[in-house]
Amino acid sequence: MSKTVYFLGAGATKAAAPEAPTNKDLVKNALMDFVKSDDAQALLDFIADLFHRTNPVIDNQIWNLLDYIIQQGKSPCSKYNLEQIIALRKRLLHLIIREFQKSLEVAEMRIHDMFVEKIKDSETSIISTNYDILIDSALSKAIGFNYGTKARSWITGGYDDNGGFQRPAIYQPGLSLNKGRIALFKIHGSLNWLYCSKCDEVDITIDKGAVRTVTGDYYCFNKHCTNKYESLLITPTMFKNYENRFIRETWEYAEKALIDAERLVFVGYALKDEDYQIRCLLMKALLNKTRGYIEVIVIERKPENKKDEQFLKENIKKKYEDLYGRIDFRAIGFTGYIDSMK
Repeated sequence: MSKTVYFLGAGATKAAAPEAPTNKDLVKNALMDFVKSDDAQALLDFIADLFHRTNPVIDNQIWNLLDYIIQQGKSPCSKYNLEQIIALRKRLLHLIIREFQKSLEVAEMRIHDMFVEKIKDSETSIISTNYDILIDSALSKAIGFNYGTKARSWITGGYDDNGGFQRPAIYQPGLSLNKGRIALFKIHGSLNWLYCSKCDEVDITIDKGAVRTVTGDYYCFNKHCTNKYESLLITPTMFKNYENRFIRETWEYAEKALIDAERLVFVGYALKDEDYQIRCLLMKALLNKTRGYIEVIVIERKPENKKDEQFLKENIKKKYEDLYGRIDFRAIGFTGYIDSMK
């Protein structure tokens, strides 16, 4: 049986959760959907100060600006010091997480469950660019967790300890942590990863309160640690930071999986030009292979009309052909592909 890597992009999430936001509209949707929240109001005030006009265009350039200022390590103006900029970025991140939580509340979980059922006995690994935990949940129910890089603990809920620190509890029953036979490499991070910079460890959640735990200002579950958890997401900005140990090791494992694989199946990933780090990852794997892949399958959404069909061929199919040569391009959607699997 050939080794297969499944590469899941946003299309794999959209198949189960049509309301899930795309990167293009992420910031705008998050601000508008939670416009009455303190987080949104603080960011909208900042945007108003930035553009000096009403109704400016709101897009991911806000991410770029905040990350650029933080990277420079300098106060941008007299009204906002660096600490306030860092706080604004944290507010924006929490809004993004809430936006994903909102869109995934009515997700059709059975789609990912069916996919895992088809692949659970195969020699397979999965690379995902998605923050959501749809594939994580499906894997946990069928065969257990394995993110490649070892997570420390599975945590759930929260409580106040004697020191007044709100900490999550350890979830004990029947978890196969770090032992699932199919590795899942989430190269952009995940909604259920909580990182303690003091311990340099990641703890995970998987229950329905996962996102609430991530945004809840919990302290590390280690009672000897006085550090708060941080979200571990690679945000849609030009200033992506992959230096975190957990993220860096995830990329290393993903690269090895791509090198060892004989088949690649891309599901709902458009291979966009701005994702140059991922393109380099794919090219680097090619460079280190002794021979090419025996098969590269690209699964895209069903075209809405002839014009959309032409777009898919000219803007997605061609990019994959430029990279891999001959490919098997199928515009049948994720569910269509699952139905076609043996």
